[in-house]
Amino acid sequence: MRLLAVALLAGGALLAPTAPLSTASPAGATPDKPVEVAAPTPDSPVSNRLVPAVRGEAARAAAGPVVSEGVRKRGESRPTAGSTTAARSADTTTITPWSGSLHVVWGAFPTVSSIGAQATHTVNPGISIPSGNPDVVYAPTLVPSGKTCIEVTTFYWQGGNGVGAWDWCAASPGFAAVAWIDSSFLSTYTTSFQGLPAYEVLDVQTNAVTNSWTAYLYNYTTSTWDALFTSADTAKLSETHGGWSMFEVYTEYNSATGEGYYCTETYGTQYHAANLKIKVGSTWSSLTTSNSTVTPPGSLNSTDFGCYGLSFTLQTANSHWQVTH
Repeated sequence: MRLLAVALLAGGALLAPTAPLSTASPAGATPDKPVEVAAPTPDSPVSNRLVPAVRGEAARAAAGPVVSEGVRKRGESRPTAGSTTAARSADTTTITPWSGSLHVVWGAFPTVSSIGAQATHTVNPGISIPSGNPDVVYAPTLVPSGKTCIEVTTFYWQGGNGVGAWDWCAASPGFAAVAWIDSSFLSTYTTSFQGLPAYEVLDVQTNAVTNSWTAYLYNYTTSTWDALFTSADTAKLSETHGGWSMFEVYTEYNSATGEGYYCTETYGTQYHAANLKIKVGSTWSSLTTSNSTVTPPGSLNSTDFGCYGLSFTLQTANSHWQVTH
């Protein structure tokens, strides 16, 4: 199902101001070692602040055509668990060379149409994909349901590492906001999750009549949700399919290493999407086997992702998936 929409960008702030809050960092927090704290709830206070980010045409330019093309191509057909756009060998020991870009995904796929999603996303600030490497890793990337205007994705490519809001409700869909994963981002918007820096994302419908959506990131220095981007489109209300939370790769074959280009630069990394929950009606519920699907990790081969040494784990069915390299 193609993700199409007519743009209706919400130009004014939809956020109610709150009383002044302390801006002190959590005790012991540093950009490299954030303090682990309890996950916020969807009802945690909302600020009147924006996440520092480049926006509009500057965001599209910052993300670049390679990163944008991957999201755009995938949006032409709704992904499903374990789907791939390239034929792959089932061989678990040898990677067969391929031509062009291999597209593979794995993760959790809600089977109900929700009006919101929340998740804990780990980040890997140490990834440094060099110039000339054509690959892009989107991990994790989150869409609550077909109704949403906004996809929030963590991306890694040769142009840098960022958290971006993709506007599916624009006349020409594209990145509308990009926050770079730098020291300021890490010290403000991440805490520790299983020893890794992680940000909390809330992507929720804020107006049912206009189908306005806002993507928020949780600010750990103020204990409030800051807005990353807002967009609206009533045409999307007719889309009743579920969304996704997934690990997604576009990779080309590197004859020098015998696997995808991204494999060398991402060795030793972990990707988590945890505490996954969706909002149906007025109720927030964790993803489970009754409201979502996940391809069993045991049925996956690392080589199907163009890489040796990837492992796939479902820590909690279906609200916490992990990919380790």
